Amino acid sequence: MGLVDRERIKLITLQRTISPALARMEEEFQRITEADSPLTREICDHIRKGKSKRFRPTLLLLAAQDDQGFPEDAYRAAASVELVHTATLVHDDFIDEALTRRGLPSVNQKYGASAALIMGDFLYSKALHNLCEAGLNHAVELLARTTVLMSEAEMLQLEHRYDLEISHDRYLQIIYQKTASLIENSCRIGASFNGRLADHEDAFGEFGRKVGLVFQITDDIFDYLGDERRLGKPTGQDWEEGRITLPLIAALANAPAADRERVAALSADRDPRARAESWAEVREFVTRCGGIDAAFAEARRFGEEAKAALAPLATGPQSKLLSVAVEYVINRLN
Repeated sequence: MGLVDRERIKLITLQRTISPALARMEEEFQRITEADSPLTREICDHIRKGKSKRFRPTLLLLAAQDDQGFPEDAYRAAASVELVHTATLVHDDFIDEALTRRGLPSVNQKYGASAALIMGDFLYSKALHNLCEAGLNHAVELLARTTVLMSEAEMLQLEHRYDLEISHDRYLQIIYQKTASLIENSCRIGASFNGRLADHEDAFGEFGRKVGLVFQITDDIFDYLGDERRLGKPTGQDWEEGRITLPLIAALANAPAADRERVAALSADRDPRARAESWAEVREFVTRCGGIDAAFAEARRFGEEAKAALAPLATGPQSKLLSVAVEYVINRLN
C-alpha cells in the first residue's frame, strides 16, 4: 500500500470517529439544497452524486467538538461551508469550460453554461441564507468575506493568465484567496463554537490557512503528475488554460536561459490545441528543472507551520485534527 493510500485511509478513519456528526451534516446539506425548481433539484441531485471527501466540514466539526460533543449550530455551519465549496467548483468549471468533475459530467457540460452560472449563484446564496436564518452572524461574516476573496482571486487569475513573469508572492496571494481562505474560515468557525477554544480562533485560522496553501500547492502539483482516472479530471489543464502555478514558477527560476526561452516560445501560442500538444514537453521541463521537488518542499514547509500553529492547543479531537489533516493534504491524491 502506497503512502497516498495510507493517508487517505487515515482521513477515512478520522471521519469514522465523527461519522454521526458528518451524517447530521449530510442531512443538513440535503435540506439546504432543496428547491422549488425541478431543474434546480435535478442539478443538485447530479452534484451530490459526485460527493466530495467533506474535508472542510471535517475540519470544522473537529475544531468545534468538545467534551459534550458537537454544538447543534456546527452541523448547519459545516453544511454551509460545504455548499460554498461546491459553488466554487461549479463556477470554476463554468469559467474553465471543464467537461468533467469527480468523474461525472460537469454542470456546464450536462446542463449548459447558463445553468451552471445560475446554480453557482444559487448555492452561494443558499449557504449564506442558511446561516442568517440561524442567526450565526460570525459565521456569515467569515463566509461572506471568503466569497469576496475567492471572487477577487478569480479576477487576479484572469489578469495573470499566460503570465510567465508572475511572482511567487502573487501566486501565493491567489491560492490563499482562492482555496486557503475557505479552509482557514472553516477552522475559525469551528473553533468559535468551542467554549474552550473560542479565544484561540486566530490559531485555528492560521492552521487552516497553512493547510489550505498546502492543499492548493499539491493540487497544482497533481496537474503535472496526477492520474486522470483517479483524479476524475484531465491533467495538464493549468498549462492549456494559461494558469501559471508553483511547479512551473519554480522550474523557470531554476532553468537555464535557453530552456526558459523555449518555454516562453511555447507559451506564446494560446491556442488550446497547440498548448495541449506542447504539454508533454512542458511537463518534462518542469520535472527536469526541479519544479515538482521545489513545490513539494514548499508544501511540506507550510505543513510544518500548520502543525506549529495548532500544537500548543491540540488535545482530544484537535490532536487528531493536527496529526491527520496536514499529512493527508500533503500526501493526498486529489
